[in-house]
This record gives sequence, C-alpha cells and structure tokens, in this order.
Amino acid sequence: MRFFKKLFLALPIIALALMFLYGRKQDVSKSLKDEPKCDKVMPVEPITCDPCADEVQKKSYSQGYPICENDLPKAYNAAARIDVCGGLDTYITASFIYWESLSDQIDLAIVETGAGTERTLKILKFDTEYEPGFKVGLGTHFNHDNWDGYVQYTRLHQSESNTFKTGDETQTSFRPFWTVSTFGNVVGDTKARWRMDLDKIDIELGRSYYVGTNLIFRPLLGVDVHWIDQKYSFDSEVATTGILNSSIKNDSWGVGPRFGLNMNWFFYKGFKLFGNLAIDLMFASNEASGSVTQGVTNYSLQKYKKYIVRDVEEGAIGFGWGSYFTNDKWHFDISAAYEIQRYSHTNYMNKYSQAFSSNFATKQIKPGDLFLHGLTVTTRFDF
Repeated sequence: MRFFKKLFLALPIIALALMFLYGRKQDVSKSLKDEPKCDKVMPVEPITCDPCADEVQKKSYSQGYPICENDLPKAYNAAARIDVCGGLDTYITASFIYWESLSDQIDLAIVETGAGTERTLKILKFDTEYEPGFKVGLGTHFNHDNWDGYVQYTRLHQSESNTFKTGDETQTSFRPFWTVSTFGNVVGDTKARWRMDLDKIDIELGRSYYVGTNLIFRPLLGVDVHWIDQKYSFDSEVATTGILNSSIKNDSWGVGPRFGLNMNWFFYKGFKLFGNLAIDLMFASNEASGSVTQGVTNYSLQKYKKYIVRDVEEGAIGFGWGSYFTNDKWHFDISAAYEIQRYSHTNYMNKYSQAFSSNFATKQIKPGDLFLHGLTVTTRFDF
C-alpha cells in the first residue's frame, strides 16, 4: 500500500517531466523545419569602402562647424580646426582688398584770405581714394594639440594726387606745410602728390577650439614684419618769390611680436559672422630726406633717422560661408569683411618745415600715423 501511495505522488511529477521534454522536441523540430535549405553557398561580393566616407559616418558633427550640446565633453576646449580627410592638412588663402589710405600731416597749406579785420583761414586738405591690393597666405595644421601655422603677405601700393585752384582768389598769406617760409599770393595751381607703398608679412601660430555649440575662437601669436615707403611732392608758384617745390620721402620698416584673436559665430548651417582683432608691438626705423626749392634758394634736407617702438592695431568684421565637399576630402570658404588698420609714427616728412618755423621750433612734434580701411574679400581652400 505504501508503494502505491508513493507511486501516486510521483505520477504528477513524471507527467510534468514528459510534457516538458515533448515541448522541447516540438520546438527543435519546428525550428529545423522552418530553416531555409540551401543547395549551394552563394559567393560574397567584396565590399569596396571609401575610408573618408566611413570617417564621416563615424562623426556626429563636421569639425569646424556648429555642434550639438552632447557631441563633445564639456569643460574642454575641443579642437575646431578644419579637418579634411586623407589630405595634406594644408590650406591657401587669397584676398582682394579695396582700401583707402589716410595719414596725418599730409595736407598742403593754410591760406589766409580777406583784408582788414575780416579774414578767413582755410586748410587745403589732401583727399585720398580707394585703391586695389591683395593678400595671399599659406597655412598648415600640426599634430601637436591641433595647432596651426599661417603665413600671409599683404601688398598695397597707392599713388594719389590733388590739385587746388589757389590762384583764383587773393590771399593775404600762404603757409605751406612743406616749405620753410610763409608767402604771399599764389599765382598758379598748387599740386601735391603722395605715394604710399605697404608690404607686410604676418607669421602666426594659432589654435581653433569650441567655446560654445556655435562659437569658435582662435587665439594667435606670432611675428609681424612690414615696410612702408612714402614720398610726397609739392609744387606751387608765388608772385614775388617764384617756384615753390618740395620732394620728401620717408622709408620705414618694423618688426615685432603679434597677438590676436579670431572669432566665428555660426547662425545657419555653414553661414557665419566673424570678427578678427590683432595688435603688434614693433621695433621700427624711420628715415626722412629730401629737397626744397623756394625761388632761387635750394635746400637739401639731410637724412633724419629715428628709431621708435610702433604699435599696429588691426580689426575686421564680416560675413562668410564655408563647407566640406566630397566626403570631407576638401573644404572651401568665402568671406567679405570691413577691415581697418592703424600704424603709429609713420610720417616724419614735414618735420623739417615744422621744426624750422619760428612758430614751431620750441614745440615737440608728433609724427603722423597711417590709417588703412576698406573692403576685404577672401577665399580659402583646404586640402
């Protein structure tokens, strides 16, 4: 009886075990039945892969352009330079500039007209116009922490002339800024010519990095070298004295460290607003010399040489667009900007006239500064 009781208790367990084993057998049979049968193995076509295309798919953003908030770790100035795939990591730039040159102390003369107690003083100003020039540059990227090196050459050679009909009215006195005396009536036209040649080389080391999702900074340091050659000619004729003529030149060069910051703010895809600032502190040399003719008297202006510390400020603000092409194998950028530059202590040409005059002999004379401003259109190609 005890045996049958144990057997009766074991029957449910045996039934559950048989049901479990039967279910497993049915599942295996069904899976084998559903498995597709293949008479022969089909050959696998080799996959041709563009490494640059794979690299583009791995990245969640285009380097050098806006990113999403979680694309990069925070609190790290991640590299934001243009990063082409499989290239030389080199870029070239070319700029067309249309600038106007302005300078202190290049006006012609002060003219006094009228008689008695009612007189008028008028300054004959020298007007300038916009002239074309160009910039060319070459840059490369380094593996060390994504720094880049850049060299740029700027050339702007301008020649301006002004003619004034000073003989059309009677003058009480005529005080040129380019002679050593004051005169009476001028009987002919007064003509002035100013030539300014600027050649400039900037050498920079910089690093582009993300400051925000749409803002990129590029601090830079380097060296600036420039040559500024100027020549001023003045011609007039006075009734009592005769011909007035002066020809004076000022040759200058400067070299020194350069510091700056470039900023790009992207507001829609590849479109951006940008601003660039730079300051140079330079050891500079100025040499002034020339000649003056006043009637029958000829003056030879002995060379005057002056060493100074010159400051140069540069600024630009503009609009641009850029994009990668062909799976990031090359990159193109175009921009337009308003640019302005200032070069201190560049004009010593009328120092002789100011110092010789009894009205100025006891005064310290500040040399004139040079100012440049105008349109800059730039293209950049990375490869």
